[in-house]
Amino acid sequence: MRWAERLRVSKPGRRARRKLPTRSVGSFPMADVATGAHPNAMHTAPGCRSTARLAPLGAVAFALLLAPPRSVDAWQAREAPVRVEVRGVEEEMRDNVMATLSLARQPSRTRMPEERVRLLMNRVPDEVQAAMEPFGYYAASSSSALAFDGRRWRVTVDVEPGSPVRLVDALVRIEGPGAQDTALVRIRDRAGLAIGQPLAHASYESVKERLIGTALDRGYLDAVFDSSAIFVDRGAREARAVLVLRTGPRFTLGEVTFFQDALDPELLQDLVPWVPGDAFSRAQLLELQTSLTAEPYFSSAEIIPARDRAEGLVVPIEVLLTPAPRQLYSVGGGYGTDTGARVTFSAEFRRLNRAGHRATVDAWLAQVERRATGSYLIPLGERLGTVLSLTAGWVDANPVTSETETWLVGATVDGIRGDWRTQVSTTLERASFSVGTQSGVSTLLLLGSGLSHVVADDRIEPARGSLFRVRARGGHDALFSDVGLFDMGIELRWIRGFGDRYRVLWRGEVGALFSSDFSSLPPSLRYFAGGDRSVRGYAYEALGPVDEFGDVIGGTKLLVTAIELDAAVRRSWRVALFADVGNALDSFEDPYEAGAGVGIRWRSPVGMVRLDGAFAVTRRGWPFRLHLNLGPEL
Repeated sequence: MRWAERLRVSKPGRRARRKLPTRSVGSFPMADVATGAHPNAMHTAPGCRSTARLAPLGAVAFALLLAPPRSVDAWQAREAPVRVEVRGVEEEMRDNVMATLSLARQPSRTRMPEERVRLLMNRVPDEVQAAMEPFGYYAASSSSALAFDGRRWRVTVDVEPGSPVRLVDALVRIEGPGAQDTALVRIRDRAGLAIGQPLAHASYESVKERLIGTALDRGYLDAVFDSSAIFVDRGAREARAVLVLRTGPRFTLGEVTFFQDALDPELLQDLVPWVPGDAFSRAQLLELQTSLTAEPYFSSAEIIPARDRAEGLVVPIEVLLTPAPRQLYSVGGGYGTDTGARVTFSAEFRRLNRAGHRATVDAWLAQVERRATGSYLIPLGERLGTVLSLTAGWVDANPVTSETETWLVGATVDGIRGDWRTQVSTTLERASFSVGTQSGVSTLLLLGSGLSHVVADDRIEPARGSLFRVRARGGHDALFSDVGLFDMGIELRWIRGFGDRYRVLWRGEVGALFSSDFSSLPPSLRYFAGGDRSVRGYAYEALGPVDEFGDVIGGTKLLVTAIELDAAVRRSWRVALFADVGNALDSFEDPYEAGAGVGIRWRSPVGMVRLDGAFAVTRRGWPFRLHLNLGPEL
């Protein structure tokens, strides 16, 4: 029995319009037709002269009179675009056939004569065979037909896959010091090369990539395949796969050298998540890169394991840092149904010194809110991840339910540990307000803390992600506050994709406020519901307990939840169905409001734009409201 050694295999791309290289030793040679002619074309023997040029003019005219007339369509058919249809195979195979056919790879508006179309059709059998091999069909056959519909050539390709080659044996072996590495052993034991099933090159290639990728990620920097091949017996319709990985020794991480002149090196060394001698791990290198680029000091960070300078098995790490601009100014504008039209301005002054001090200024001018804040940020000790922010600001807010002017100063300590962010704050604020029939001036010293965690595979349009945020703040009337209070809240968001197009999005928020004198609290500390990110179908902060005149004055409790299903309809566009339930309350047993509707999502260069049309389903007549919002989903 003769076995044909497979030198290279490729994973067929799902829905990808690219040709997959599939040649193997022993495979049928692909036709390479460089020239050709119309089957009905007439040729003159070499050395002979055509008598047509010698015919008398009258004979030519007589021949033209006797020739049958050609229709307009016949003349148009000389050159036209080509449309190709592949039948007889499943979608993934059809996509790969289309990506391989020379006819299908022509630009859609390219006009071709019939002779050229038929020339390329001669290649169809070999190209179909090459496209079907990655799926285990080594004896596929095909037929093609050509027609003209008055506007374009239509080529129909019917594919008969034939009997598949089945995998009868698979050897996956790990040799060397990494033979007992649990991560590599897990891949070997779960290789997924199904014996007795049709040969799937994609499965073989996936195992191969995961083995070598995991070996390098875990520090086996000299890992190579001693053998990686698929052997195919076309006659017997059988195949054997062999993968033998030799890992070599596992290296360790060494000292880190930063190439930059923007900050004191001690600040950067504290971001290194390992100590020299730890096992080499690309996950550790990625964590360092993420920490460096998350700070505003650098625009990029290149992590280089200096394998050529390794001392024994210790690999030194070099980090090439590109400083970000010292100043950044931005002016923007937009519109949201919660805020109305708005204009924004921000300025960031980075690297005020080598100790990492920086400052920010932000201004926001909108129809329902105007504010300006300034902050001076100082890394604490020798840690870039922990920052002290000294802030002063002014806020003038006037949504439909209230008016508030607030002056504030404060200090906040922010820390980052992986995906977790911690916050501790102290804020002194003085607010003058009017809400319903209540008005006043309050001075409050608030102590607060918060913890948040965000995970997402894509921060703009995640297919999988979650958010957790918990906060608490309070003040006492014996400590610079006019009224005692304690407030706490939890926010959760969850996103999961399924299939190729669909996502489920859920969010929930609950909060509770305890106060010795609720009427003395400014609206910024009370709970309201309604708006783009609350209960859609209702105006911004239009839901909550009311006074004797029916004016919304806010509540001491908040409970809001929403469920949404969206589907991709084309590139960067999605449609959604949603339902929201919630309210601001004085008791969790009070009635809730509900909204439901449909929405359109557009992934813009600056974030997800959401346009929602929602009905207030718990109000008489189901009033309708549009919501427009721009921002992250997590």
